[in-house]
Amino acid sequence: MQGTAQGWLVFELTNSPGLLGLTSAVANSPTLFLSLFAGVLADQIDRRRLLVATQLAAAVLAALLAVLTMTGVVAFWHVLVIAGLGGAVGALAMPAFTAVVSTIVPRPAIGNAVALNSAQFNLGRIIGPTAAGAAIAAGGLALAFWANAAALLIVAVVLATIRIGPASELARAEASVWANLWAGIAHLRRDRTIRVLVLLAVAPALFILNYMPLMPVYARDILQIGAPGLGLLTAAIGVGALSGALSVAVLRPSGGSGRLLIAGLTLVSTSLVGFAVSRWVPLSLVALAVLGASQVAYYTTTSTLIQMLVPARLRGRVSSIYVLASLGVIPFGNLFAGIVAERFGPPWALAGGGVATLLVVGYVVATFPELVRLEAGSIEARE
Repeated sequence: MQGTAQGWLVFELTNSPGLLGLTSAVANSPTLFLSLFAGVLADQIDRRRLLVATQLAAAVLAALLAVLTMTGVVAFWHVLVIAGLGGAVGALAMPAFTAVVSTIVPRPAIGNAVALNSAQFNLGRIIGPTAAGAAIAAGGLALAFWANAAALLIVAVVLATIRIGPASELARAEASVWANLWAGIAHLRRDRTIRVLVLLAVAPALFILNYMPLMPVYARDILQIGAPGLGLLTAAIGVGALSGALSVAVLRPSGGSGRLLIAGLTLVSTSLVGFAVSRWVPLSLVALAVLGASQVAYYTTTSTLIQMLVPARLRGRVSSIYVLASLGVIPFGNLFAGIVAERFGPPWALAGGGVATLLVVGYVVATFPELVRLEAGSIEARE
């Protein structure tokens, strides 16, 4: 609800695809600067306290945007500042969220747990955007922000009650922050498989994930289905994503394989091209559903493989590098996509990104065929 309503609010205030891209870039840019430090935090301090604190901070920001919108004083710069602060909070929380899975569930269930984690996340992408579209159509943008604030408070309470591994399982600070950070980077340099997984994640971050900021443009101007249609489009992504997550959890409980990873990213790229050129709403919905399913299959498999390949004591730090690669470069992709969309139109921005990602996938398969043969179930524990 927050993301959908925020995007619609920006488009109403500015009527600019470029500023939609700028807002998303500002929201994601803290990941570029904070994720590595956040990875060290995730390995050094109580992860539960870190997660609770970040959820409470995010709830305050959502409530602030709700008040500004409800009182009618909201301006574009308000949204930009709150988006940036929210991005900073998310950047601090993300490595801990990624690393904590392996401390909650036993090792044989990590793949299943990562997939189910994607399922619960994407369930919100089905319910939230649909409700946000209805709220926007009724003139209730602030309602979406209030709902997000309430939801974040609930998440904080739930996290406070969960036993997230004893303190002895967390890697404590044996040296300075920089020394601990370098330990994660050094491990990445030694392990070519991890390095390829992390570098491959840069491609969709630059070329694929910029489709969400452009959804309001497709809903209002290209497909001409308005605010309710915006909720429908984003809900289609969520339906596909939930289906993909549950399929991976049920069919590949061990965590998937390199083949699934490559197939997922290939399908993400082709479905994005299909959506970019479609002008028929049913076809657009199908393309987005396929995109959602294949996107979850790719990211779930990648996250599981990294958690299984990395020793427990380095998991937070290496996870933060992965977060940096998969999310930290999104602002550059958002800015570039916004510029291309402003100059040539959104279809060129999205279709070009899909084709570019396909080229990267082909190069990785040709130069590192070992990735295709990788199986999560055959990886030995690395503690």
